Amino acid sequence: MTWRGSLAVRLASLYATMLAIVVLLVIVASSIALVFELSQFTHDIIVAKHDEARFLAETAQRDGESLKSAAPHMIRELSGIGLDVAVFDEQGKLLAGDPTLHPPLLAHLIALRRHPPKHPMPGGFPDRREPFGLAVVRGGYVAFMPSMPLVFTALFPYWRAVLTIGVLAILVAFLVGRLFAREALRPIDDVAAALRALAQGDYTPRTFIMGGGDEIGNLTGAFNDAAENVHQAMEERRATENRMRRFVADAGHELRTPLTVISGYIDVLRRGALNDEKIARQILGTMTLEKEHMRNLIDRLVRLSRLDSEAAPLAERLDVAQLLRDQVDAARRFDEHRSIDYRVDGELAVVADPREIGEALWNAVENALKYAPDAAIHLRGSREDGRVRIVVRDEGPGMSELERLHAFERFYRGDQRGEITGSGLGLSIAKRAVERAGGTILLDSAPGRGTTVTIELAAA
Repeated sequence: MTWRGSLAVRLASLYATMLAIVVLLVIVASSIALVFELSQFTHDIIVAKHDEARFLAETAQRDGESLKSAAPHMIRELSGIGLDVAVFDEQGKLLAGDPTLHPPLLAHLIALRRHPPKHPMPGGFPDRREPFGLAVVRGGYVAFMPSMPLVFTALFPYWRAVLTIGVLAILVAFLVGRLFAREALRPIDDVAAALRALAQGDYTPRTFIMGGGDEIGNLTGAFNDAAENVHQAMEERRATENRMRRFVADAGHELRTPLTVISGYIDVLRRGALNDEKIARQILGTMTLEKEHMRNLIDRLVRLSRLDSEAAPLAERLDVAQLLRDQVDAARRFDEHRSIDYRVDGELAVVADPREIGEALWNAVENALKYAPDAAIHLRGSREDGRVRIVVRDEGPGMSELERLHAFERFYRGDQRGEITGSGLGLSIAKRAVERAGGTILLDSAPGRGTTVTIELAAA
């Protein structure tokens, strides 16, 4: 931002211009008032001069002087600063004084004296008043005229003082206004610097605190909100990228294991193991198991990818009792000797995607089947505070605190998995499916106390 084009300078210039206009208006208004006062003062002086002129003319007549001989003396006595004086005889001839002074009423008065009206008014004038600026004396007339230089002579010192003060005030207003404007606009400069840093990839949140609720405060508040949202979005992006990297690494690791086993057995078969039917049958059986494990892993990855997509889930009204009954029937087919039961308190229903919620419940049940061997499994459905609570509880060995904390992480299978097959994606899929339905899923477990998975959904 250049000095010349900065907003602070433009605002300061605007302040100075407004003050200059105010000073100019004050000078014009005060000058008009002064001219009016001077005209009143001059009027009073000229009225007094009328009487003085008549007195001087009468004094000269008593002393035996004519108006012509007394005129120079009268001019000296009657003249003053800003006042032009001239003496005329009864014929209108200039006897002394300013030769440029020709009162317009002089000829009219001379004509009235030569041809007086039949019914003259007292004093000799039709309006009974002596014309302003023209005194009638014995033997002639004395004319007075205010001098315009008087006005400028009186106003010039005032103008000089006011203009000097005004120029200084305008200069001070510009400097102080620029200082205040720069201070007031500093948050805008800070926001601009933060935006430039943001454009260069620095997403560190910067918070600007403004006490007032003015436009600048609104701007900084909007920036604070935007910066916080960008920071959160970038943090979420980083977290997502980290999760994706871990996901790809874990998926590659999980897929590499069966592929390595299958590749090794293929090499064994190529070396002649096909000639031994028993060994070949064992190898093919193991390869089939690894193939199924890999297919199951790929299927779960595809399902998890589908749940992570932006496509909205299919919302249907589901009967909770039927939902739990289906899970119990599937679990009994998986392990017909296991004690598995369900109970629903009243008629319960939820709105959710039947495939996604069914898969979430089955993953919780499947974990109980795998990690709580021979332990009873109980499914319960109840309603509380307008929400449906579905609980899957087993009476197995339970989890350690570390395992419980990481249970919903993708590919996490714990330290006690042993030879149990799996991908570590079951509870991750369950969590994502429940969240897409607008619900929550919690896990409670401790060594020797079994494991309880609680799913809460809005009641239909």
